[in-house]
Amino acid sequence: MSNISSSTTGLASRRGSALLATTALGLSLLAPSAYAQSTETTKELSLEEITVTAQRREQSLQDVPVSVSAFTATAIEKNNFQGVDDYLSRTPNVSFISTGGRDRKSISIRGITNFLSVDQDVRPSTVAFYLDDFSVGGGSVNPPMMDIERIEVLRGPQGTYFGRNAVGGAINVTTKKPDNDLFAQAKIGYSSFDTKDVEAIVNVPIVKDVLAVRGNMKWTKTDGNIKNINPIGGGNDSEYINGRTAIRYTPTDRLTVDLNASVTDEVSGMREGVPSGVFSEFAANTLFAYLNGQPDPDGVGFYPENTNKVNFNRPQEVGTHFWYTTGKIAYDFDDMTLTSITGYMDSKGFLAGDIDGGSVDAWYETKDLYRSSVSQELRLQSTNASDLEWIIGSMVARDKGNVEQYTYAGAENAFGLPEGTTVTETQTNGKTTSFAVFGEATYHLTDRLSVTGGLRWTHEKVESVQVNVSGGIVTDSVDETASFSDFSPKLSIGYEINDNTTAYATVSKAFKSGGVQTNQLLEDKTYDPETLWNFEAGLKSELLDRRLRMNLAAFYMKWKDLQTEFQDGIINDNGDIAFVTGIENADSARSYGVEAEFTALVSENLTVGATVGYLNAKYENFVSYIEGQNYTLDGYTIPNSPKWTLSGDAEYNFPLFDDYEGYVRAEWFYRGDTVSNKDYLIKSGFPYEVPDYNSTNLRVGMGNDQYSIVAYVENLFDNNYYTNAYQKAFVGGLFVEPSVRTVGIRLSFKTN
Repeated sequence: MSNISSSTTGLASRRGSALLATTALGLSLLAPSAYAQSTETTKELSLEEITVTAQRREQSLQDVPVSVSAFTATAIEKNNFQGVDDYLSRTPNVSFISTGGRDRKSISIRGITNFLSVDQDVRPSTVAFYLDDFSVGGGSVNPPMMDIERIEVLRGPQGTYFGRNAVGGAINVTTKKPDNDLFAQAKIGYSSFDTKDVEAIVNVPIVKDVLAVRGNMKWTKTDGNIKNINPIGGGNDSEYINGRTAIRYTPTDRLTVDLNASVTDEVSGMREGVPSGVFSEFAANTLFAYLNGQPDPDGVGFYPENTNKVNFNRPQEVGTHFWYTTGKIAYDFDDMTLTSITGYMDSKGFLAGDIDGGSVDAWYETKDLYRSSVSQELRLQSTNASDLEWIIGSMVARDKGNVEQYTYAGAENAFGLPEGTTVTETQTNGKTTSFAVFGEATYHLTDRLSVTGGLRWTHEKVESVQVNVSGGIVTDSVDETASFSDFSPKLSIGYEINDNTTAYATVSKAFKSGGVQTNQLLEDKTYDPETLWNFEAGLKSELLDRRLRMNLAAFYMKWKDLQTEFQDGIINDNGDIAFVTGIENADSARSYGVEAEFTALVSENLTVGATVGYLNAKYENFVSYIEGQNYTLDGYTIPNSPKWTLSGDAEYNFPLFDDYEGYVRAEWFYRGDTVSNKDYLIKSGFPYEVPDYNSTNLRVGMGNDQYSIVAYVENLFDNNYYTNAYQKAFVGGLFVEPSVRTVGIRLSFKTN
C-alpha cells in the first residue's frame, strides 16, 4: 500500500488496527462533515505525490503501469520497519516464511516462491532484490533498514529492468543520498527482552554543490524471547551491527558520481524456534527411532504451550557477515542520460553447534556459506520531452559461492558412533555467469493513449562442483556445466481516462535459469529453466480532489517447469546416514487474483488506508518425489500462497503545544492459512498446515522538526502464530518460530 500524507501536516500514515471495525464506523460519520468543507479548503488538502523508480526513472506512482506498493521515508520511520517482514506484511498478495533467522526467509509474490534451499552455494531467487540499483539477493534477502528513502514492492514479472530472477516481482530499495545540508540525527530505542537499539546519521557537505559525505551506524542487542534451560544457557540473544558510508561527487551540472559501502554483522545464539512435538519422517524413522515416534518433551514441552524455551546441551551460533560496495556514474547529455552501475557483494552465513535440539548429546554440525557477486550495468535513456521515451542497456554479472557442511556424532548418538565422528560432509562450489541486453520504449499515440514494449535477452552459464560424503565414503559427486538463454518480452497499453485516472493492461514473460543437479546419481544432469507469462490489467485513480487514492489490479499467470527441491534422508547400504537430494520441475502451474490499495485523507488530521489481496495459486500438472515416493499434486494449492492478505491503518494527528504535534496510529495485517512446504502437502493438521493469523500494532508519538518520541506495542493482543515448520531433526519434533508481543519506546533528535 503506497504511503501518503497530508500536504498541510507533512505527516504520513500506513496500516490499520483490528479495532478498525469501530474506527471505520466513526470515519463514516466523520467523512460527511469533512467533505462538506468549502471548495477552497478542500483543495488545500490532498495526498502527497509518491515518486518511484520502478522503470529506472523517476515517475509518479500513479503513472507507472505496474502493481506497486511504495513506502516513503516517513512511512518507514513511522512504522518502525526493522526488516523485510515488516513491510511485506503490509503488501497485498505477498507472503513469507521464516526458518529460524533474520536472513532465512522465503518470499512469495502472487504465489511465486523460491522452492530451492537458501543454503545453496549460489542463492536462487524468484524475487529480485535491489539496493540502490545493485542486486543483493544473492547475499541477503533482508538487508539493513537504515536511512532509507523509499521501498518499492513490484508485483508480477519485472524481467526487463530487474533481470532473470524477477519471476514473481522485485523489491527495490533506495537509500538517502548525501546533500548540501550539514545534518546529524541520533535515534535511541528500548523494547521488550532488554532490546537496545542505537542509530546515528551524519551528513557533511565537503565542497558545496560538489562533494558531500553521508555516514550511518546502527547497533542492536537483545536477550531474545527464547531461553535455553540447559545449564550451558543461552538462547536467541543476538547482536546486530551495520555501518554505511555514501559519497556524492557532482563536479559539473551534467555528472553525478555516487559511491556506497556497507557492512553488516549479525550473530544470534541459536536458530530461532521451539519444538512442535511432531516428528519429521526422517527423525521418527531414522535418527530417533528409539523414541517410537514420540518426541521428547525434554523439560520444555511443545508449542503452543511452550513458546519461549529450548533444551540443548551444546551451544549454537547463527549469523551473517555481509558487505557490499557500489559505484554509480550518471552523465546527462542534452536529451539523454548514460548511467553506469558497478557493484560487488560478499557474504558469509554460518550455522554451528547443537542440531538435535535436545539435552541428549546426539548430533552437532558446522555449516559455512560463502557467496560473492560482481556486476556491471550500463543504461542509456532518453530525457527530453517527446512522444517517444526509451531506454536500452546491458548487464554482466558473476555470482560465486561455496558451502562447507559437516555433521558430527555426539557422545549419546543412537548409532553408537564415537563422539566427534564425521557423519556427513558436503563440499560445494558454484559459479553463475550472466549476460543480458534489454530495452524498453513508450510511444504516446495521443495525449491519453500510450504503448510500451520491452525485451530482455539473457544468457547464463552455470557451473557446479559438489562432493557428498557419508560415513567417510563419497556417496556422490557433481562436476557439471550448463548454459541457458531466453528472450522475455513485455507489452503494455496505458490510457488516461481523465486527469486523475489511468487504466493499463500488460502482458509479460519472466525467466529463471535452470541449473546443475545437486545429486549426480540422477539420470538428468541438469534441471530446466522456470518460465512464466503474466496477464495483468489495472486502474489507478485519485478522487475527491486527490484526497482518495485507489489502485486496483487483476492478473492471471501461467508458468511451466516450476523448480522445486526434494530431499530424503535414508540409511544407506553401509548403515550410514545419507541424503537423496535433487531439483525437479513441476510441468505447469497457474495463479490468478486481484489487488486493491486505498488511502483516504478524511480530514486535515485523519488519514486511513487499506489493502486487499485475493490469490488462487495451484499446481496443474506435477508429480513430486516426497519421502521416497511419487505423489501427484495436481490441483493442490502452491505452498506459501495465502488466499487472502489484508492490511489497514489509521493515523490521527493533533497539535499539542508550541510547534509540537502528536499522533496516534493503529496498524493491522492478516494472512490467510497456508502450507509452507511442498512436502507438507501430503500431510494434514499441525504443524504442517499454518493457520491464518493477524496482528495489531498501536503507536502514540509526539515531535517537532528536531525532537520526537514514540511509544508502541506490536502484536498488541499477543496473538500466537507462526509462519512455517522447518525440519532440523530435533528430538522435540519440527521447530516453529513463535510470534511475540513487543513493547518499546524510541527517541530521536536531529539538527535543523
